[in-house]
Amino acid sequence: MPIELGAEFVHGRSETTFAIIDAAALAACRLPDDHAWLRNGKWKTIRDFWEQIDALRRKIGPREMSFEAFLRSRRSLSPRLRQLAWNFVEGYHAAHADRISALALRSSDGEQESEGENEQYRIINGQDALIEWLRAGTDAEIRLSSPVTRVEWSKGDVVCHGRETVRAKAAIVTIPIGVWKAGVIAFDPPLREKESAIAKLEAGHVVKIAFRFRERWWQPFNFVHSNDRFMPTWWTMAPVVTPILTGWAGGHAADAMLAESGEAMIDRALDALAKVFAMKRRDVDRQLVASYTHDWQADPYSRCAYSYAGLGGSGAHDALRKPLKNTLFFAGEATSSDETGTVSGAIASGQRAAREVLKASPPVPRSAASTRSFAR
Repeated sequence: MPIELGAEFVHGRSETTFAIIDAAALAACRLPDDHAWLRNGKWKTIRDFWEQIDALRRKIGPREMSFEAFLRSRRSLSPRLRQLAWNFVEGYHAAHADRISALALRSSDGEQESEGENEQYRIINGQDALIEWLRAGTDAEIRLSSPVTRVEWSKGDVVCHGRETVRAKAAIVTIPIGVWKAGVIAFDPPLREKESAIAKLEAGHVVKIAFRFRERWWQPFNFVHSNDRFMPTWWTMAPVVTPILTGWAGGHAADAMLAESGEAMIDRALDALAKVFAMKRRDVDRQLVASYTHDWQADPYSRCAYSYAGLGGSGAHDALRKPLKNTLFFAGEATSSDETGTVSGAIASGQRAAREVLKASPPVPRSAASTRSFAR
């Protein structure tokens, strides 16, 4: 099994992603839908995880507020469901519950509402097999290691500057929201139409660490949720049997982890793991072979994990994706309102942008200003 440092799952029966999986003859396995909750050292099976989350999300009203404020307004919620919902929003959406728009959450999980509702899959070949198949299917010239630092544009003309200069009639911009916010790519003239949308989108932070052990010493499970401050979520490679456990922290938990140094971060995660499984830390250490992680927040070509809508940002994803003067077109997960943060949303947005370019100015241009992104 490949170690996925970035995107790992296919959420729901995504038509976009499964079209590629089928065409490329990739192997996708459905994950068992079992979740457990840990509190005070005791495990409790959550048999209706998605049903509880979906039912709560449907209660979000039309008034703009943070998800934290929404939870406070639901006084009848049990403490466990309240904590579970908080963890889900901060983990799955890589968001801060006190910053993310509850209104946007009401309709943001489109990947969960198509055929195969709430099903989760993993590509056995690895997520990079999706991109490799797409790359192999084009005769376009792909220039790697060519970061763009400045884009000069006017109607029907784009010049991208970096280590080399590329000119085209149009460009598709797929900048991750963290790179957008850092302002490291200058546009001339500035994209005033996009600045308000970018301001309303937040850069979600995530810490993901995969641990490889000598043997699979735990009982079979899929996801474990807890209220640990540093690493509240863990998962296995189920249904594949392999000695790998992955820890995941988003939102405030990611902030706490990122405040630590690299070695201290691993140490915090192993402490959390020992606590979850009610083991002595030294017993966990004896089994440990290796750990794998990547700091997406420090990566200059991502600067975050993926986007989420902040307060007042329920329409910001749609605003960011609108073309400018049939010359600049926009794609990437931050331009998807119904599959935000996912590989499926990113790919679908690229297909949508390509159609827009073809409609505006055929044939399709051979250049684009883009950087890689995380997406889940």
